[in-house]
Amino acid sequence: MIQRFSKPDLYIRRCGHLDATVTGHRIDGAPAFMRGLRALFVSDLHVRPNTTQAELDALVDRIAGASPQLLLLGGDYSDFAEDCVRFFRTLGRLSFPLGAYGVLGNNDAEAWEGKLRTLRKIMSQAGCRLLINASVNIPLGGGKLCVGGIDEYRYGNAHTNRLWSDEGNGNRYRILLSHYPVLPKEQPELMLCGHTHGGQFNLLGLTPFAIGFERFGRPRRASAAISGLHDLGGMKLLVSKGVGASRLQLRFGVRPEINLLLFV
Repeated sequence: MIQRFSKPDLYIRRCGHLDATVTGHRIDGAPAFMRGLRALFVSDLHVRPNTTQAELDALVDRIAGASPQLLLLGGDYSDFAEDCVRFFRTLGRLSFPLGAYGVLGNNDAEAWEGKLRTLRKIMSQAGCRLLINASVNIPLGGGKLCVGGIDEYRYGNAHTNRLWSDEGNGNRYRILLSHYPVLPKEQPELMLCGHTHGGQFNLLGLTPFAIGFERFGRPRRASAAISGLHDLGGMKLLVSKGVGASRLQLRFGVRPEINLLLFV
């Protein structure tokens, strides 16, 4: 069963300072060619105009300190294009053996409306590939790691149609990036999502998402889970609590995080 909200926590702090800690997750049952892989998933940074360069540098140092071979980004990098540029320029001083890949969040679609080519170029200059209903195949240890990313749901056209190649099904592992934790029709081995901020406010175990936020009128965007790693049988689902927040700059009972995935 999916846990729909996390346990209460006394944490309370304003957002925008990128002070997330690294949360580790063991991804059990990985095929032999995936074992030992370290991947880092970062979502919902929401870099703000008042986010300092020192804070951006510290975040990128934290990413580097986790020693990931693969960096995966879940969208909502900032609310304004200028701050998104600052983040990717800072991230660009790092490189990852298996690359870096990211998807759009709803705030990115707003900040870069009509200018997605520019965003794609900026991400590419930082060594990161933007995936919108697209996937890449990464040869790895005699197998194939497939990283796919879908469009965001609010303004885009998210789908997994023809996302995965049928070639070499027996020796592949699929990771799907989706800003929203909405389950796709074709489920991969692992799905990584953000958007919920872990509920952002957790009072006695209840969060806005736990009591119906984003369910009414938009059932296709209803969150399958609010935070944490869940085993859905044939697929594992990780919903990150993310780092920042949009609009109301406050977290209560929900600590910011970036997620280190250890495949075993």
